[in-house]
Amino acid sequence: MTIRDPRQRAVFTGLLFSAMGVGTFASLSLGIIAVVFIEDLGISRAQLGLAFAVNTVGAAVLSPFVGRLTDRIGGRSSLIVVALASATAFVLLGVASSLLVLLVASTIGAVAQSNANPATNKLIAEDLPSGSQGIVTGIKQSGVQAFVFVGGAIVPAMALMWGRWSAYMLFAAFAVGLAAVAWIFLPRSTANDGVAWVRDSSRLPSDIWWITAYGFLLGFGGSVTVLYALFTTERLGQSVVVGGAVVAVVGITAMPARIAWAHYAERRHAYRLSLIVIALLAIAGSAALIMSSSEWWWLVWVAAVLTGIGPSSWNSVGMLGLIVFAGPSAAGRASGVVLFGFLIGLGAGPPLFGWMVDVTGDYTGVWIVSLVAFVAGLVTVLLWSPQEQSSEAVS
Repeated sequence: MTIRDPRQRAVFTGLLFSAMGVGTFASLSLGIIAVVFIEDLGISRAQLGLAFAVNTVGAAVLSPFVGRLTDRIGGRSSLIVVALASATAFVLLGVASSLLVLLVASTIGAVAQSNANPATNKLIAEDLPSGSQGIVTGIKQSGVQAFVFVGGAIVPAMALMWGRWSAYMLFAAFAVGLAAVAWIFLPRSTANDGVAWVRDSSRLPSDIWWITAYGFLLGFGGSVTVLYALFTTERLGQSVVVGGAVVAVVGITAMPARIAWAHYAERRHAYRLSLIVIALLAIAGSAALIMSSSEWWWLVWVAAVLTGIGPSSWNSVGMLGLIVFAGPSAAGRASGVVLFGFLIGLGAGPPLFGWMVDVTGDYTGVWIVSLVAFVAGLVTVLLWSPQEQSSEAVS
């Protein structure tokens, strides 16, 4: 079924936007109210970090399997799984009284996170005509930043006034409502017939592996954003509020950038060109961080903007590209592969970068390693020769 009616498409886009938000918010919320969890559960920062790792690594490991499963059961069923797994994780986070329950919640959250992109990409490939997939992909990818922004505004306040359970139950109720709307509104997938359960042994297009390699490098280099607030306060001498604002700028600029990049890439068939420019913006952002100092501290704002419109937005183009190159039949499987590469890079960076700062007492080495990763990403996409070369607006 192809969705063409504007009102139906608006509901469809809202469902995908919300699914991306709830599917990734469980782990991201740990950072938003990290202090509350540490105090309530009596755990250390390292133990809270373990919960992050369980979620990120778990989602990476699950992604290839979940991607194949999505191709078999269809995007509708997969999105409902995302919503219900998210709701379960939110409930457990709200009532958790021990590290064990926190780890269980993170594990279930990993199921939701690993499924969010395959489910939404599959639905776009199945139910939207070419020409309208780009802007919807960009909007649904911006759902992650939108939920972080909204969650950052309401979760701490609710946790302080009524306890963290109140905030998490609100998000759990939203996730259950999302599952109900998806069940009623979304068309049943053609993947639900008997043939869909036959294992697909066909090879993915080589383009998917190039995008995966690029995603790993951009994820690894882009993971330095976890240090932006700390760097701003510790090395640039600014307040905690300013440090938080720097991180917020990354998220706020990434939201419209993801929509714009995906729309441009589809309209111009410029997937490769878009990824080249994004890598160049990432390199420029790293250079700004290297040059920043207590006298030139304002360069951190430049870096934040370049990060938002650059590496933090690459996946809107990457996810749209895999939809185009893999097609509806393999969109879920391709999503799982690309997501695996991205999450491995995203998860490997912070421990290494934190260790480098602890050992050297300086951030310069971190920015240089990030810069090298972005340069490697640029080289990767320059070497990539897409199969749809004729449609690439690179010249």
